[in-house]
Amino acid sequence: MPASLFALRRRLLVALGLGASASCSSPSTATDLPDRARELAVASVRGVCDPSFTFDACSPEDLASPLSEPRCQVDADCDEGAYGRCVAHDTGFGSSCACDYSCRTDADCRSDEACVCDHAFADDHSRCVPALCRVDADCPEGGCVFSSWFDGCRLESFLACRSPADTCRRDGDCDVDQTCAYDPDVGHWRCRAEACAIGRPLVVAGAARTAPAVARADWLTDIDLPDDLPSAVQAAIAGHWAAVAALEHASVASFSAFTLDLMALGAPPELLAEAQRAALDEIEHARVAWSLASLWSGRPLGPGPLALDGFPSGHVLEDIVEALVRDGCVGETLGAAEAQLCAELAAHPVLAARLADIAADETRHAAFAWRTLRWLLAGHGPAVRLVALATVAELRAELAADLPPDDAHPAAPGWGLLRPRTRRAHHREAFAAVIDPVLRTLLGPTALA
Repeated sequence: MPASLFALRRRLLVALGLGASASCSSPSTATDLPDRARELAVASVRGVCDPSFTFDACSPEDLASPLSEPRCQVDADCDEGAYGRCVAHDTGFGSSCACDYSCRTDADCRSDEACVCDHAFADDHSRCVPALCRVDADCPEGGCVFSSWFDGCRLESFLACRSPADTCRRDGDCDVDQTCAYDPDVGHWRCRAEACAIGRPLVVAGAARTAPAVARADWLTDIDLPDDLPSAVQAAIAGHWAAVAALEHASVASFSAFTLDLMALGAPPELLAEAQRAALDEIEHARVAWSLASLWSGRPLGPGPLALDGFPSGHVLEDIVEALVRDGCVGETLGAAEAQLCAELAAHPVLAARLADIAADETRHAAFAWRTLRWLLAGHGPAVRLVALATVAELRAELAADLPPDDAHPAAPGWGLLRPRTRRAHHREAFAAVIDPVLRTLLGPTALA
């Protein structure tokens, strides 16, 4: 599983109540931590670790797969660390070959790192992480604790000392979208929020509703990127970002409507606040996308009037749950995964930073959707569960359908434009690696049987 999808899955599970910290060696320091962290503390994340991988070696079929470009061919290509292997990240729909590294003891790591065992990473594999301490005795005022935090782009892990300067002890001390983790910039533990097109669509009569593009400059923000790309490429990416911008703009209305749905169901204040915050995020996403479309089209573009005729005004529980699962739990999770992939592929650091910001926001929106589903399950039980499972089954079937060859389709992955089959393959991988595990956590291990 790519590290970005592992981090996304972990962030969503944390949003549903799992902890993100574990003690290095002393069970006593874990009494302030959530249950999952307490389990890891008792088992210990240190010692002689298993360096094996859960992934299979890349096969000739994996290397020849049209779904992704291999980043390695054989294990010998992976020489930047210990136990380097060229492994296949198998999703059930396709494979991606890339280098991964593991460890057995600290001797396999750099001098400023320590080997942390696989169970600290959801049984992925053991890893070397930066070590500011190695045992409790290294910490004069507290225990040596494992910190792991998803910053919206990647997983950041440390072994770090607890101290009186810490402003949190557990995730429960923080806001719902924050994690209690070590911050190397301040030298102590604190509540950390994600900081590093993909929004929720406005659906009317089963189709996404967007506003037309018009000539206007008030939606633009400064983005310093090249505007002298080959004309065919530039035209293609301008059209792509105009479409993304229209969807992001419509997401503002979608979250506003969802706020009314939540109010009709008597939602708690924190869910209403998150819905409003998400709408504000989508305004900024739309500004970025309109700016990219304008840059590469050579003229200022922005949204025209958004037609709302035919927009449903009822607040039926089953309809709300279906839309929540389709557009929020699944749609926003896939959107976050796609935005992160585009950030990783970006050809310019300015674009990478903007896309990473969007990925962080969309991850938070996905977490909000899953928390809302959990709240609805607690209040309405079987009715919500049935609709959720039926909706997920429909979406999985849609995603399993093969797309026609797309070699002639314009593609510029460095500028955010993916081919349809590449995008579909990544969505399938995210569904298997992120959505299904979160569903099993929320609905029970037999939910997808």
